Amino acid sequence: MTDIIHGSSRAVPVDNPFFRWWQSIDQWTLVATLALIVTGLLLSMAASVPLADTNDMPTFYYVYRQAIYGVISFSLILFLSTTSLSVVRRFGILGFFLVVIALALLPIFGTDFGKGAVRWFSLDWLTIQPSEYLKPFFVVFISWVVAGNVNSNPRAGLLLSFFSLSICVFLLILQPDLGQTVVLIGCWVLIHFIVGVSWLFSAVFFTFLSTVALIFYQFSNHVAGRLKNFFSNVIEPTSQMGLVEQAIQSGGFLGVGAGNGKIKWSLPDAHTDFIIAVAIEEFGLIVFILILTLFMIILLRTLSRLIIERNPFLLLVGLGLMTIIQAQALINLGVAARLLPTKGMTLPFISYGGSSMLAMGILMGLLLNVTRRRTSENIDSFMGGT
Repeated sequence: MTDIIHGSSRAVPVDNPFFRWWQSIDQWTLVATLALIVTGLLLSMAASVPLADTNDMPTFYYVYRQAIYGVISFSLILFLSTTSLSVVRRFGILGFFLVVIALALLPIFGTDFGKGAVRWFSLDWLTIQPSEYLKPFFVVFISWVVAGNVNSNPRAGLLLSFFSLSICVFLLILQPDLGQTVVLIGCWVLIHFIVGVSWLFSAVFFTFLSTVALIFYQFSNHVAGRLKNFFSNVIEPTSQMGLVEQAIQSGGFLGVGAGNGKIKWSLPDAHTDFIIAVAIEEFGLIVFILILTLFMIILLRTLSRLIIERNPFLLLVGLGLMTIIQAQALINLGVAARLLPTKGMTLPFISYGGSSMLAMGILMGLLLNVTRRRTSENIDSFMGGT
């Protein structure tokens, strides 16, 4: 009765941490990422069946594993998107040094699983690919180095970042891993393009890039063979690209139906590098358009937030992380469309693999964190701690 006579009192806003986090992050990016994880899980039901059959495992053994990876990955996204900027910086720097050490130990303790490239640590129950984790940590470390010296001593930041890149490229050449090298160098170039570099350094870097390409071509028969096949006018029907082409052609716009695809039984790495071919064969170009749309949402939404960012560290980290996920998706889809030579690059959140899924979870968690809406007091406090 009192409320009726005097009017109800105005609701007092509740200081809810979850509500503040939800309002600060880009919700479209989070939803698009979750949609990619779910799509990848559904596609693994089709693409991983031949692998389970080959290894005498239950039909959906690898689907269950992918589901576990997906849950852990999304949990990492939620956790890292809620942490402070100081934690992001320390986590990235520490992670960078640990992964570089792991890469240095690969030639001694690593394995190639018969693929000609030593990229994995193999345990009885776990396989780890350090180069996947290098990408998000590399971005944070290089951005910290560059942003911390951009006003006081930009030359020192440039030289230190170039030295760090050289070490990473050298360790990737030892595997060899051309795809990860291309993504890492591309990310580094973008970061320094944003802050600006001299023509002299651009010439030196171009020489460095040419040298790296020549080393890959001369000393890696694996890489040289893929490049020769790419520029060849003849595609062997039984080769990887021949099978991918057949899968895409047979799929058409609507696909042949879930579980009815045939190429996955003959195509190597159908559950990882060429999962998009399996997806198009069974579900048609519709699923390709869906996946492409989800990546475009992440790209455009991230750019819409970064374009107004004035903090150099947040801007560089955001652009670097966005470049990695978009470049990796572009390379994977470009290979399937035969616009690029095969590089052994997974499709983020779609391809099967624990290291890829967890590393992308770290990347997207950091990306959502640095693109959050923050007050100037938060930024000033963080910059004071650098």
